[in-house]
Amino acid sequence: MKAFAWPLTLLWLCPALVLADSVNYQQTIAGQQLKLQLEGVSQKDWQARLPTFQHWLSTSEAKEPELIQLCEEWRVLSQQSYSCRLGAIAQQWQQAVENQVLPDRVELRRQTRAIEQQVVSAANYNTVVWQLDGLANARLLDDAAALLKSWFSGLKRLELQSGVNRLLWSDTGSAVLSLGIDQPLLQQLQLSSVALAQTETADAQQGYKVSYRTFSPLLDPAEGWPVEYGPTATVLAKDAVTAYLLAQSLAVLDLKQGLELAEQQGAAALLKTDSADWYASSSWYKHLADKSQSSPQGLQISYQLPKFTDANYKRPYVSVWLTDQQKKPVRQISLVGQQSRWYQELNHWWRRLGRKNPEQIDQIAGATQKPGTYQLKWDGRDQQGAVVPWGQYQLHLEVAREHGGHEHLTLPLNWQADLQPVQQKGEAELGLVRLQLQSKDG
Repeated sequence: MKAFAWPLTLLWLCPALVLADSVNYQQTIAGQQLKLQLEGVSQKDWQARLPTFQHWLSTSEAKEPELIQLCEEWRVLSQQSYSCRLGAIAQQWQQAVENQVLPDRVELRRQTRAIEQQVVSAANYNTVVWQLDGLANARLLDDAAALLKSWFSGLKRLELQSGVNRLLWSDTGSAVLSLGIDQPLLQQLQLSSVALAQTETADAQQGYKVSYRTFSPLLDPAEGWPVEYGPTATVLAKDAVTAYLLAQSLAVLDLKQGLELAEQQGAAALLKTDSADWYASSSWYKHLADKSQSSPQGLQISYQLPKFTDANYKRPYVSVWLTDQQKKPVRQISLVGQQSRWYQELNHWWRRLGRKNPEQIDQIAGATQKPGTYQLKWDGRDQQGAVVPWGQYQLHLEVAREHGGHEHLTLPLNWQADLQPVQQKGEAELGLVRLQLQSKDG
């Protein structure tokens, strides 16, 4: 099995920074710009190591069997949302760009599913055309960081960037990083030793350009078609490999599964949906430089679904959302029920929120619930992730049941630091609903 080698195409030493103990360096490797910044390293020490570093980059090898094994492990972990098996499908898309003719979607789906259903082991790796560039790029950052830290004992800060991957390390505490995006949860992050990655769909310069359309460079492992409506993600993880794999998986997984996977991996993730809504894993807020945005007050919501003796009983659909005094939607808190034909039965919610974001519903909806008491938490943020100011709001709970009734309950919410518990009992489809301020400690 051959090694996955990095071709060396261009060397460029950036001008020295003003500070004597800082270094900037840039080099193109395998079509990607590798950018390097070091603090705590003199120009003299860097120049002494530069030829060795350039040689290391030109000969650095990511072992293909190791990458394939990692891909296959992550394929299972991500419920087949990430796959390196689609090299042959990617070749067809590259051919489509050359011919300016879209592939046959049905045939592409058939081929993709045949590839994904194939039993693959080390004995037959060569029967698959593997896509390993992105993963190899992330591995390069991890290896380069380890190498540079071993070389320079006085290193204070390191930053590496290539493609959608970025790695930061500091031994002097955290530093504030701005990603330059007009969004509160991305403007300023306080980071120390972390890897950052974004989904490849976020790179506007990449993708398959066929006719007047530009398709995502990321292929859906279920269809072989570029991901069209999945969210884009920014991920913070312990290493560049984990950050990269998770960021690509989140574009295909539904929101709940994706955020759960991020938490399982000890990573933080921020997702932007196709409808421009933002969703963050709970650990993301710990990285915000603006601490007023990192730990808002939360609300504990408890509601009861009564038990009915009807022989034809069907579990209800339930939506919970928040509006301001002008009845403008502030946050979708929960949606229970997964068959789209019944969503319109939640008529108040459907008119105000549901019909405006139909492509997003399947990603946020959960399975229906049997009679009982259920707990929800609202984190005090709006749909864009910003902390909601104190004031007057309304919490809505709407229930609709096939062969049953319908109920829409509205509770006034005086959102303030000394909020007293609020409770109200529904008339039929809802039992007791209770709201209580949640401490910042959870």
